[in-house]
Amino acid sequence: MRLSFQVRPRGRPALNRKKTPGILAAILAASLAAAVLIRIFNSVNSVEITRTFPTLGTFATVIVRAPESDTGFLMRKADSLLTHLDTQLGRYSDTGQLHDLNTNHFILTDTELGRLILTSDSLVNATANSFDPSLGALSILWGFPEPYDVPDSQSVELALLAAGWSEMIRIGSDTIFTRENTVMDFGAIAKGHAVDRTYELLRELGASECLVEVGGEVRCGSSTGRVWNIGIRHPREESLAGILAITGGAVATSGDYECYFIKDGVRYSHLLDSHTGYPSHQAASATVIAENCATADAMATAAAVAGPGGAAIFPAWTFTGMLIITADSSGHCEMHEFGDIPWAR
Repeated sequence: MRLSFQVRPRGRPALNRKKTPGILAAILAASLAAAVLIRIFNSVNSVEITRTFPTLGTFATVIVRAPESDTGFLMRKADSLLTHLDTQLGRYSDTGQLHDLNTNHFILTDTELGRLILTSDSLVNATANSFDPSLGALSILWGFPEPYDVPDSQSVELALLAAGWSEMIRIGSDTIFTRENTVMDFGAIAKGHAVDRTYELLRELGASECLVEVGGEVRCGSSTGRVWNIGIRHPREESLAGILAITGGAVATSGDYECYFIKDGVRYSHLLDSHTGYPSHQAASATVIAENCATADAMATAAAVAGPGGAAIFPAWTFTGMLIITADSSGHCEMHEFGDIPWAR
C-alpha cells in the first residue's frame, strides 16, 4: 500500500443575578467569535511538514500540521519514540524486550512488549490463529525475509512443534512466559503498534493534523475534518486497486507480493499458515480498516492467510472494513468486500 496522497471571590456571598436572553445571546456570540478567531489564528500560523525515519526494518513517514515553532519538537519526539520501539520490539535487535523474551522466555506484562502481547492474545483468538506471532521458528526455517527455497516437510513439522500460540505462551497476572523452544515474532503487529504509539503521542502534543505510516500501515486523523486519501496497491499490477478516503482511523495491507519467491511456478510468500506450516494461497492481498493500526495490521495478515472464506467469520469488533483480493494462476483478480469500505469518489 502506498500513500496517494466562575470562580467566585472567597468571603463574598453569591449573587443571584438573572441575565436577560439578549445578554446571554451576546455572551454566546462573543464566545463563538473568539473560538473562530483562535482557530483562524492557529490555522494561519500552522505549517505541514513531512519527515521519514528508519524503524523496524523499514521506514516511517510522519506528516504533521502544527504551529511552525512546534514542528521540530514534534518530529524529534516521533524519531525518539520510533527508535525506542525499534530497539524493544524489532526482531533483529540484540538488546530489546523481544530479544529478552526469546532468550529468557519471560517478560513482565507492564512493559512495551507485554502490552503488545496482551493485544495480540485477543487477536489470535479472534482469528483462530490466522494471526499467530509464535511462528518465529517457522519463519526462520523458510528464510524470510530473504527466502531461497522450500524446506523439506520433516523440517516444517519440527518447526510447527515450536509454534502454536495457546501451547507456547502462558499469561499471568504480572508475567508472561513462553516455552523454551519458542521464537516469538511480532512482525505482523509491531509496525501497527508503532504507528499507534507515534500518532497518539503527536496528537497529544498538539498536532492538529497527523498521519503516521510505517511499512505501509497507516493511521491518520485531525481536529480539522481533513480527508486523507490512502491508496491500495494492486497485488498483480503496477497500479492501485483503489483509493480510500478517511477522516480518521487506520488502514493496513498485507499481500503475497511483499516478500516471496517462486519455485516451479508456485508463489511462496511470508504469509505462513499456522495450521499447515506452509505459505497460504488463500488471498493475494488483504486490506483492513480499523480504529487503531495494531488491530488493522494484525487483521490484514489474518485475512490474507484465511482468505475470504475464513475472514467472513472474523468478529465485527476487529475491523470496520475489509477488502480481500484473490488471484488465480493467470493473474485474474477478484475483490471481496466486508463491512464499510470508504472508497474515494
